[in-house]
Amino acid sequence: MKRFIAVLMITLSIMISNSAVFASGLGYVDYEKVIENCSFALNAKKKLDSKAIEIKQYMFDKEKEYEAIQSPVQKQNFQDKVTAEMKSKQAEYMRMQAKTEQEVFTKIREVATKIMVEQKLDAIISDKAVFCGGVDITNTLIDRLKGVK
Repeated sequence: MKRFIAVLMITLSIMISNSAVFASGLGYVDYEKVIENCSFALNAKKKLDSKAIEIKQYMFDKEKEYEAIQSPVQKQNFQDKVTAEMKSKQAEYMRMQAKTEQEVFTKIREVATKIMVEQKLDAIISDKAVFCGGVDITNTLIDRLKGVK
């Protein structure tokens, strides 16, 4: 029994010392700062903004057309048609936005994962979840992402 306890204690001490070698802490990142400093994320935002402006221009043009219509029946038909078209455009915009945000997030996560492995971090979380401690990898992440297209 004493031998078993001795072997168990040695095994536990080896496991504890090895876990310290593999894990060096928690990393955190300021996601908004990363987005603001990465060209591919800024380009994606510009495309979304352009699409939003296109939708606003569409509505502006349709308002002018609506004002020119005289008949109440034609106005109602026009309104129904534009409402359906607008719902379609908004749904398309929402799909585009979700897809774009997912693509940007995926690229950032891929690079962050590589940094996590290289720096032997346990995890990388948002800077907003960190009260104190941890390793800020924001600038490292931004520098690495500058090469990502």
